[in-house]
Amino acid sequence: MNVLKTLILGGPVGLAHALREAWVARRLRRVATLMDRERALHREHMAQLRAELDALQSRQISATARAASFWKGLS
Repeated sequence: MNVLKTLILGGPVGLAHALREAWVARRLRRVATLMDRERALHREHMAQLRAELDALQSRQISATARAASFWKGLS
């Protein structure tokens, strides 16, 4: 019924315009969905990198503490 109403009100040009508008709206929704997925994946990846960095920093701190206690024990 909506197609018929569009044809009556705007003719074939109105129908073409309505189809194009629907296509553009669909593409916008699709791009927004893909961007949300990319954003979530980026956040997950950054969380993994932060966890690795924290683990490396804690290893570095403990190695430094062990070295300091070793040198302290020698003196």
